[in-house]
Amino acid sequence: MKVLLVFLMLAAGALASCDKDPEGTNEKLYVASCKPGQPLLVNSIAVNNNDGSTDYPINVDATLNIILNLTNTGGKPFDAMTLSAGIDRYTDIFGICSWIGIPTFDLTNNLSACDFGDSNICPLKTGTTIVKDVIDLSAFKAIISILSASEPYRLTLTFKSNGQEIACYTVEARIVKG
Repeated sequence: MKVLLVFLMLAAGALASCDKDPEGTNEKLYVASCKPGQPLLVNSIAVNNNDGSTDYPINVDATLNIILNLTNTGGKPFDAMTLSAGIDRYTDIFGICSWIGIPTFDLTNNLSACDFGDSNICPLKTGTTIVKDVIDLSAFKAIISILSASEPYRLTLTFKSNGQEIACYTVEARIVKG
């Protein structure tokens, strides 16, 4: 009987949906530093359609036009930059809304941050740099296919240069498909 009760509780938690709006993600993209004081600052991130209009919620089945405003305060250019991304879903577990990790099976670890899209930004010079790039997410279809468009997601982005962490940011957003 106890096993059945635990199973029913788990099933109810898995099927429940969280109606909360973390950090205003119903209306806009949210970006925050995980570790303030690191040498690579992300001043802003914008995701646009081909005509320049804002694309929100973000269509993960389409090519993304990204505009990044970055500042390197490290005193030297960053080269050999890598990016690792963790993905979390905001959902209801036993009546409590919280972020739950989604396994990526290392598909989002140690990606080249220098030429992830169409541009090569390395070495990233000191000072402020505006990067306009096109990102094709088709390499991540295995992960995208399991995402639900009804809940917010959080990416935890960790940037490294020559093996040293230079930035950590969270990006929260809602997504659409198709």
